[in-house]
Amino acid sequence: MYRSPMTDRMNLFNANETKAQFVLSLLPITLFFPIGIGYTGIVLFVLALLAGGHYRDRWQTVRDSPMFWPVMCLLAVTCGAGLFLERPPGFWKAFLHYQIYLVLLIFISVGAGQWQQRALKVFFIGAVVAATLLYLNALQLLPDWALFQNYRMYAGNKSILIGILLGIAGCWMLNQICAQSRHRYLRFAVLLYVVIALLVLAKTRTGSLIFIFGSALVLLRYLTFSLRSALLVVATVLMIGIAWQTANGFRERLVGTAGDIKAFLDGGKVSAEGVRLEMYSITADIFKEKPIAGNGIGTWVIKYPERAKGLMSAEMATPHNDYLLYAAETGLIGVGALLWIWLTQLVVAVKIGGENGMRLFTIGIAIMFGGMVNAILRDALFGIAFMVLLSIPLAGIGRHAYQDRFGDVNK
Repeated sequence: MYRSPMTDRMNLFNANETKAQFVLSLLPITLFFPIGIGYTGIVLFVLALLAGGHYRDRWQTVRDSPMFWPVMCLLAVTCGAGLFLERPPGFWKAFLHYQIYLVLLIFISVGAGQWQQRALKVFFIGAVVAATLLYLNALQLLPDWALFQNYRMYAGNKSILIGILLGIAGCWMLNQICAQSRHRYLRFAVLLYVVIALLVLAKTRTGSLIFIFGSALVLLRYLTFSLRSALLVVATVLMIGIAWQTANGFRERLVGTAGDIKAFLDGGKVSAEGVRLEMYSITADIFKEKPIAGNGIGTWVIKYPERAKGLMSAEMATPHNDYLLYAAETGLIGVGALLWIWLTQLVVAVKIGGENGMRLFTIGIAIMFGGMVNAILRDALFGIAFMVLLSIPLAGIGRHAYQDRFGDVNK
């Protein structure tokens, strides 16, 4: 199993594990609960990281990551935008949102280790807990506690995030089922338990679509001409089909979205659910004003309301599309820097291959798809969650040695 030099030289914790690695391995379950719990975990991680010392080793680990130069490119582009373009009130807050991938570099600075195996298990446990809470809420058995408020009612982005996390967990569970023969039937039962909760009870289209797209990729990756492979494909398709027939809310919203797209293209009126199309159109017009370098970081929240007076979307804080937001504020240069980061994730996933590569590939696709319909990076609620999950397959992957270094997780 690969070990970074840092892992061998640092003060060890719990059999070759640093305190920062241990804390990071527990963060995935915090993502399913109120944001304050997650931020508390991140503060503990940073404190453990600072207390651990060996900063030069950590810096070298970060510099060796294939994500380093793409992230540095985006940093340079946004710094340039801050120096030479408009800087409206609220600039610094918007600027910090663009640096979300620096958080990923901090996470992966801990290097590879057993923490990745634990983090994956903790994430799956969190998904099962979240599914259970959705079932309890459907049965009206969930206590009316603040801890569970995002499961009791739709509460904006946090409720969407829970669905997205369940979708990613479902893809990763299916990936594990396909790659490993051990406890396959038990794992499929757990997958079924999580996915039914996602498709039937979770209040988000994004998470459901991420699971469907991700599952298709996983099945294509492991598809062989064998009875076992055929049975797995049939079982997965049946699971999605049955859920589609029973998930009235998800099906109606998806059909409604298709209707809104048609109405928008025909010049008709869209529903409240289709207001994103209105936002996309106006944001595209803002982009056309300065397509190369953009209008400046933090300018969208000023320019958009001016063009959307009297419309349903006039009070929105983001265009719910990271591609368009980057284009409007940092132009094609900023979009290019963002795509370099995202495409690097996919390239690394393909090169390292195996179960770990498939994990990285599916979450990379999830981010790129999520960026089309939500403020995946602009909203720290989503951004931090994705950085935590990305660190699981990316930690320990060196720029000059693409290979599966995920150790015991793949056994």
